[in-house]
Amino acid sequence: MAEEATDEAQESAGGGKKNIIIFAAVLLVAIGASVGGTIFFLGGGEDTAAGEAEAPVSNKPATAIYHNMRPPYVVNYVTGAKPRYLQAEFTIMARNEAAIEAVILHMPLIRSEIVAFLTEQNFLELQTQEGKEQVRRGIVELVNRILASYEVQPGIESTLITNFVLQ
Repeated sequence: MAEEATDEAQESAGGGKKNIIIFAAVLLVAIGASVGGTIFFLGGGEDTAAGEAEAPVSNKPATAIYHNMRPPYVVNYVTGAKPRYLQAEFTIMARNEAAIEAVILHMPLIRSEIVAFLTEQNFLELQTQEGKEQVRRGIVELVNRILASYEVQPGIESTLITNFVLQ
């Protein structure tokens, strides 16, 4: 009887070691499959050398970069005998970091040109949506022209009017 009890104890101890070895082997296979699958789906391996030579093609446009052109622009108008004022704030949008950096660098010239441009506008036309749209497009053209004169790729896509007060 005593021999049978020790044989059963040895078998159960040996069975525990077998279970640990089997569990470790299954765990290693699962980790290997996970790493291999990740490399395969992310395009790793030998094919990546050929893939890196090609430029990635994306249908999504680059992220928009915004720059607020503060402080507000204030322009005086005279209509009849009454003085009138425009206070406006603009934010420009580009997808090219170099264009925004060039705008910041040349901001004094750009501000001066925008003030001159706004001064040339008809006060009564500025009160209409078409007049505001004309200002928006005009600022885009003006800033891109200034950037091109400094041999910076014109990259300003839009001007956003963030404040527009006529008095």
